[in-house]
Amino acid sequence: DDRLTNVVMMGMGEPLANYRNVMSAIKRMNSDLGIGARKITVSTVGVVPNIRKLYQKHENEEDNVPQVRLAVSLHCATDEERTALLPANRRYGG
Repeated sequence: DDRLTNVVMMGMGEPLANYRNVMSAIKRMNSDLGIGARKITVSTVGVVPNIRKLYQKHENEEDNVPQVRLAVSLHCATDEERTALLPANRRYGG
């Protein structure tokens, strides 16, 4: 069976900075390709507002996102190094 079974959304930019398009792709992979939500991972440097949005329940069922996995890329061993490397850490973390 040559079917895709797992997908990781990462690289070529921060997925959660392109929230609307990434969520559209996740919904299509889940419904059109039949890839289970728990087999889809979104990797982020930590765009906190969109992490919250990802797991928020909406009254309009169409706005809800399948329960995908989340991976946080730390990049460095210390918060000081991470802040120097990743502007998002200054804004959302640290």
